[in-house]
Amino acid sequence: MGRSTLIGWAGLVLAGCAAAPEPMPPPGTGEGDQCGAAANQHLIGRNIAAVSFPADANVRVACTTCAVTMDYSPTRLNVFFDQDSGLIREVRCG
Repeated sequence: MGRSTLIGWAGLVLAGCAAAPEPMPPPGTGEGDQCGAAANQHLIGRNIAAVSFPADANVRVACTTCAVTMDYSPTRLNVFFDQDSGLIREVRCG
């Protein structure tokens, strides 16, 4: 093996030893909960028709199978409900 091959292998071995990045907290919980999702987890299981939000609230309501934009806004509360039953299934920031 040539010197450059050995250096390449050594780099790969050392890269495998690098520390893993810190995992992100679950959406809407703990640190980074800028939208208040943790305080709104009580909505899960309620019917979407029985829930209302202030007109100026930064909230997106969508069904769990509906298409939504992929833009991320940490201050926006996302409320996802089951289209068939109307029950809220997930509340998270984004």
